[in-house]
Amino acid sequence: MNRRQFMAVTGTGWLLGSRLATSEDVEKIIAGKDSALKIVSTDPLVLETPDHLLAAQRITPIKSLFVRNHHGAKTFSTMKTRPLEGNLEVTGLVRYQKAIPLTKLAKLEQNEVEMVLQCSGNFRFLFSKLSPIKGTPWVKGGVGNVKFKGVPISVLFKELKLEIDPSAKYLTIEGADQPEKEGQADYEKSVPLDVAIERGMLALELNGEPLPAVHGGPVRFVIPGYYGCSHIKWATRLRLEASETANAFQLPDYRTPKKLIKPGEEIEYTLQNSVPNFDMRINARMLSPSEKGIVRAGEPTLCKGVTWNDGAAKIDSVDVSIDRGKTWTAAELAKEASPYAFREWSLKITFPKGEHQVWIRATDALGRSQPLDGGIFWNPGGYTWNGIDQVNITAM
Repeated sequence: MNRRQFMAVTGTGWLLGSRLATSEDVEKIIAGKDSALKIVSTDPLVLETPDHLLAAQRITPIKSLFVRNHHGAKTFSTMKTRPLEGNLEVTGLVRYQKAIPLTKLAKLEQNEVEMVLQCSGNFRFLFSKLSPIKGTPWVKGGVGNVKFKGVPISVLFKELKLEIDPSAKYLTIEGADQPEKEGQADYEKSVPLDVAIERGMLALELNGEPLPAVHGGPVRFVIPGYYGCSHIKWATRLRLEASETANAFQLPDYRTPKKLIKPGEEIEYTLQNSVPNFDMRINARMLSPSEKGIVRAGEPTLCKGVTWNDGAAKIDSVDVSIDRGKTWTAAELAKEASPYAFREWSLKITFPKGEHQVWIRATDALGRSQPLDGGIFWNPGGYTWNGIDQVNITAM
C-alpha cells in the first residue's frame, strides 16, 4: 500500500483552520482530548499540556498529552485508532529489499518503555524573549511522560534476516503523511543506525492502548531519550543510508549550532557547523505550585515537579532556590521508573510573605546541569532550551 492509498483508508478528521481558538474548541478539533489543553495552532495541529494535567500523575494520560504535527492535519487529527493494513518497507543499503505486513509486525516480540516525549521546541517562548523566533510558540507544555510498546528495531531486523552493508550509518524513517501546502517538504528524519538498533522501536501501543492516529498510529518509530522530532508518526518505510537525509526537516530545521551564537545572529546551517536535535538535554520543572500560584505565607508548602534527561546517566539531584541562587536546598527524588522517564521530586518550603521566584535546577551523574542563563544556547529555531526553571508565586 503506497502513501496515497494509506491516506485514503485512514479517513478524515475535522479542523478549524488557522485562527485563535479557545479551550472550548478542543472537542471540535479532536474529540477525546482534554478540554484544558491549550490550542497553540490549528493548522498544523498543536496542543499544549498545562501544568495541572502534567502534575496530576507521572504517566500522562493520552487525552492530556500534547500534540505536534507538521502534516496530516485533515487526516490524522483523530483519537481513533487505524487498522494495521499494508506493509512496512525496509530499503537502502541492504542486500535485499524487504517488506513486512503490519499485521505480522504486531505478532513479533514486543518491548515497553516509559519515556519522556518532548518537542525540541518546548520552552521556545523563553528564547523568543531574547530575540524573536518563528515557529510554534511553545511555553512549557510540549512535553509528557508516556509508555510506548512495540517491536524493537533489532527484533525487526533479525526477523527479516537483514544483511546490512557496512557503509550504512543512518536509518531514515518515512511516514504516510504528505505535505498539504505548496512548497512544503515531506517529513522524514535520519537517526544514527547504531542507536536505532540499540533502543529504537516501532511502537504500536501508547499507555497500554492501540496508538491513536493523532499520535502516530498505527505504527510510530520511537527512540527513548531523543526529542520528539525523531519519533516518526505513521511509519511506512525505513531506509538504511550512509549519511543523513537531505530533507529540509533534517537540515536546516531541527538543528542547533555547535558554537554559541548571539541572540538574533543568523547562521547558515551545514552538517559541519551544527548538530541534529537528538539527545534531550537535562531539565527540571516545578508543576505545583504553578506559575502565578498563591500560597500561604509562613506555612510549609509542598512543592512538586519532575526532572528528566536523555537517559545516558542517572539524575543525581534537583536543587531549589527561593533567593535567586544565593542558596540552594536539595529536593527529595522519587524512585526512578526508567532512565528515560520523568523522575518526580518534592520539597517543603516555607515562604515569607511577598513575591517569590522559585528556581529549580537538576544535575546528573555526568555532571550535566541546567545553566542559570538558558539564553546562552539561543539559536534561530528556538530548540532544546534547558535553562533552570523559574516559577513566580505569591505568598499571602
